[in-house]
Amino acid sequence: MKENIVAVCISGKEEAWSIPEIPFYCHAEGYKDFPHYPPVKTRERIRYLATRRNAAHKRTLELHPNTEHFLSIDSYYLSYAHEIRYLLKEYSNYDAECVLGATNWFSDYSRIPLKLRYWDTWTTPEMRDKRFDYYPRHEGLPEGWESVRGCGGFAAYPRWIWERRGYGVPEPFPEDGNEINYLCQCPGITSYVSLNVKVLRETPKEIRDRTLINRLRTTLKVGTRLGVRRPLISRANETHGLGPEPFQEDILAEPTIRKFNVT
Repeated sequence: MKENIVAVCISGKEEAWSIPEIPFYCHAEGYKDFPHYPPVKTRERIRYLATRRNAAHKRTLELHPNTEHFLSIDSYYLSYAHEIRYLLKEYSNYDAECVLGATNWFSDYSRIPLKLRYWDTWTTPEMRDKRFDYYPRHEGLPEGWESVRGCGGFAAYPRWIWERRGYGVPEPFPEDGNEINYLCQCPGITSYVSLNVKVLRETPKEIRDRTLINRLRTTLKVGTRLGVRRPLISRANETHGLGPEPFQEDILAEPTIRKFNVT
């Protein structure tokens, strides 16, 4: 049983926390606004995020020196109290040390009918083509767990990983991911995502507000034949997850589902 878990968050403001049994620190210092759209995959931005995450973890240990495990959670996911507790239950009950993240999804209205697709495919490319109802069963792992190269935005891991590795810019960049992938590359640890814990992300309004005719064009692949330039996906907010890599078709509308029940 893993104990002494402390939640840590970076944001542009002090965030509320609704799980009193888990200590929480929100790091609001040093916030810098990056362009909302299109997505920014630059060394400058990833160094900035790595620096802020490292500063947040350092301050967390100053406030809570007995911390043994971190729950790194971006501000978008703070309202998912049930999912947070469930992820920590799975993490705590797993005997081996690991990085364990929730899975994040979005409602894709770019085609008809609607589909739910994986959100953070830059950090977790293994989930790029997985369906929402995908449910892995791998020998030696709890049901619903998938081995991945990184899981960001909503993940738990031992303190020693951050102390040994920290956040940084992985190489080659950007092919090898972002600051979260750098942490997960720490020798001696394996990263997983749990399909038992699912959360939804919002969509950038630039894509959310697409017209019905554009969605029909994407469904019928008219844009490809006409050479129409397609928009990229951006993150909903700098302090949230890193967002999906651009698809080869137009994407997204605002999610209609807010919560998922996990059992």
